[in-house]
Amino acid sequence: KKLAMRLKKHLEKRKKNRTIKTLNTKSPANQRRFGFSFFFLSSLYRRRHLTLSSKARANQSPKTKLKELSTKDSIRFTSLSKRWRNIWLSVPALDLDFRDFEDEYELFEFIDKFLEFNGKQNVKRFKLIYDANEHDHDAFVLRIDDVIKRRVCDLTMLNRICAEEELVRLPVSLYSCATLVNLTLYCVVFDAPRSKLISLPRVKTMHLEAIKFDGDWILETLISSCLVLNELTIVTQPHDLLGDVICVRSKSLKIFILESMREELEGEESADRDVEIDAPKLECMSISKYQCESFIMKRIGVSKELNLDLKLDVEYDDPLDRTMISDFLSAISTVREMIISAPTIEIIRGYLEFEPLPQFSNLSHLEASFPKSTWEFLPSFLGCCPNLQSLVLEYDSLSETDEMNFF
Repeated sequence: KKLAMRLKKHLEKRKKNRTIKTLNTKSPANQRRFGFSFFFLSSLYRRRHLTLSSKARANQSPKTKLKELSTKDSIRFTSLSKRWRNIWLSVPALDLDFRDFEDEYELFEFIDKFLEFNGKQNVKRFKLIYDANEHDHDAFVLRIDDVIKRRVCDLTMLNRICAEEELVRLPVSLYSCATLVNLTLYCVVFDAPRSKLISLPRVKTMHLEAIKFDGDWILETLISSCLVLNELTIVTQPHDLLGDVICVRSKSLKIFILESMREELEGEESADRDVEIDAPKLECMSISKYQCESFIMKRIGVSKELNLDLKLDVEYDDPLDRTMISDFLSAISTVREMIISAPTIEIIRGYLEFEPLPQFSNLSHLEASFPKSTWEFLPSFLGCCPNLQSLVLEYDSLSETDEMNFF
């Protein structure tokens, strides 16, 4: 039995070796067989590869490329091919400039055609640079209201009509746009809402410049109603209407930019509105060319960057003014990187004559502009920054003699 088993295994092994040898034989028949198989597999691969490539090219259709273009450029692009002629109408975005139309009625007709073609499709992005010769308030509000009701996500409105009698007002439906994420407005008017209920639950960025609010409470309520607001920019101008106090209350705000254009536009110094900030998660803040009597900071987060160009009209011997400055300095004492202008240095120097400065223990980088009247104050200020690693100083009217004496 053992011999029979060994013989059987030997025969199976010889048979297996013979089969392998036969397959490896370079006979014309085998060559044709393997050549055919290789040709079949390669052609199958090419067909599949070409199919996948065509699908990839289909996914990169002109429609995807048009989303980032202005509507004018989109129309130009789609005119290159007859098959693309009306594709721009299906792109969920409108980027319009009034200068591309003869008058506002041609503009309104264009918007109507776009919305009618899209049916109930959402308009994700809407931008309008508006400079009508004759402003039709009702027709304008009707079109903007239609866009807002199309679940707009990104809304930009830049108005160039500056005459008082041609105020461009926004529809009240903007106060309750549940899909809005980015809002940029220039030189427009917010009418008072029918009720004080304002809800913008998805707004993350907001840029407001030269805005008029028909009510002192609207700006504060507008900001606080943005539950996920991340970045806020406010640019003030001489004829805006923001209320008596710019009140920024937000539990989510991380970046706040406040800039005044009053001096640049009027050619002389003028006081801006007082400011009150309560933003416990604030990380970065920039105050530019701003002058006011009161700047109250109740709560801010552990700030990463501060850029302060602030001038306060205060009396340092007034206990109330010194308390306000003390709270302000305590709030910014957690900053890591700071840029401060000469007017802000003057505030700190004037306060130091009456009260000690807080410790800026987290400050590692400082850029400061020191006027000549504050040179003696510099060592005292730097003594409050024990962990400072980088220092950039700018001096006004520093002669070679002053430089030698100072250093």
